[in-house]
Amino acid sequence: MHLSEEAWQQLRAQALEIPHAQAAGLLLGHRRGPRFLVEGVYPCRFGPLPDATMYLELDRIFKGRIIGFYSSASRTRKAGLEWRPYSYNKLYLELGLGAKKRLRLKAAVVEYAESFRLVPAALAAGPKGRR
Repeated sequence: MHLSEEAWQQLRAQALEIPHAQAAGLLLGHRRGPRFLVEGVYPCRFGPLPDATMYLELDRIFKGRIIGFYSSASRTRKAGLEWRPYSYNKLYLELGLGAKKRLRLKAAVVEYAESFRLVPAALAAGPKGRR
């Protein structure tokens, strides 16, 4: 998984609002084989997973560029995400703030084998060598 400079900045800006506000939204970009290339994000007030109708409409607006979802760590623990069929094989980023307000990301791919589960994914070095 690789983040563009713009996507990195957008996630970093949203992470600054944690814990005062919850961050969640869509990851936009494309895939090359097994790699996810995140080029931008779209913040969503409804949380990281829209209902199916909203997802289809957003996917149409973004011309099929939705490659995943993100949310703040505190929101994930609180809500206990319930994965939906359209989330299969999509990227999921859990974001938070670490020491010195540095952006902390955990990446996973939503897989399905009798139930939905998150499979950890590797993060490529972020823009300008940041992780």
